[in-house]
Amino acid sequence: MTLATAFALVLTFALAFAITATSMPSVMRLCVRRGWVAVPGGRRLHARPTPTIGGIAMFAGFAVAVLASFALDALGVIDRSPYEALRIALTLAGATLLFAVMWLDDVVELAPRPKLLASVVAALIAVGPFLWNQQRYDDASGAPTEALGIVMTAFNLPFFGQISLWDISPWLAIGATVFWIVGMSNTVNLVDGLDGLAAGISLIAALALALKALVLGQLSIALLPLALAGACIGFLLFNFPPARVFMGDSGAHLLGYVLAVSAIIGGAKMAAALLVLGVPIIDVAWLIVSRTLGGRSPAQAGRDHLHFRLLDLGFTPRQIVIFYYTLSASFGLLGIAQTNMVVKLLALVLLGAVVGAVLLYVSHRTRAAQN
Repeated sequence: MTLATAFALVLTFALAFAITATSMPSVMRLCVRRGWVAVPGGRRLHARPTPTIGGIAMFAGFAVAVLASFALDALGVIDRSPYEALRIALTLAGATLLFAVMWLDDVVELAPRPKLLASVVAALIAVGPFLWNQQRYDDASGAPTEALGIVMTAFNLPFFGQISLWDISPWLAIGATVFWIVGMSNTVNLVDGLDGLAAGISLIAALALALKALVLGQLSIALLPLALAGACIGFLLFNFPPARVFMGDSGAHLLGYVLAVSAIIGGAKMAAALLVLGVPIIDVAWLIVSRTLGGRSPAQAGRDHLHFRLLDLGFTPRQIVIFYYTLSASFGLLGIAQTNMVVKLLALVLLGAVVGAVLLYVSHRTRAAQN
């Protein structure tokens, strides 16, 4: 890595942070003026009305930093292939659409179906021209590995090796990509129920994906998660408990979308993303099963998320987010380490066992308190 490239990486991160942090006070004043505030009561524990669409500043910081990185291409500091430039443009286009629809949801509260449709369309935008041009193109080494879009072409399974969705069917690859992106964006949104939680976990995930790209020598690819990480830190200055602003669905879906795309671009990094986001993913899976068995809709709001139940048991918001951060960072380090898939599978099993034990403990304590 040259000094100029290192400077470009730091500059992208710093620019996203600076724009997010400096624009947040203006965004908060806009929210108050427009009435985009969360009034205390119900599941909300805050003492005063709190601005709810801090995601505006996050999107601005992320988008400007990514767009500015293209100027580094012109200066010869960053060397992107045309395929990678297309993928970044598709990411920005999909993220912009999803952010705009979820901003509308933050204001007028859309029904679940339009939001799901927006998530699917944003994922299809990421897939891009691969929807109609499924040809393979040669990469820099001459191997036919490039696609015109963001597609999960293959993934590794322990004991089985690499499974090529591309070889089985291009449409299977497209379906897996859409499922991954929609699932990730909604998972981050569902975990956004406690001050500093979604932004902090997303920060750890973004840094893990950036480090993974750097370890693999994918310097330009690291710019995307680095820009997201900078936006997360800029937001956390105002959102760490006690929060002065919330990110809203617009911010949460933005984080999940970019993380999902970053895990695909430059080679599948799903193991790293799964390990960092393992706690909220397992929590969401637990809720889907428990709510379905209880005859409730998995999409409904409630206080049965793990972070809410820990809060009800007397843990402070800071203790809960630090618990989440610790698990995410610890397993994230395993995700970026140069270990084989069996080790990562065992790490996922261990993470599941830890979170499962916590969920069982919390459920037992909750039932005891109710009786």
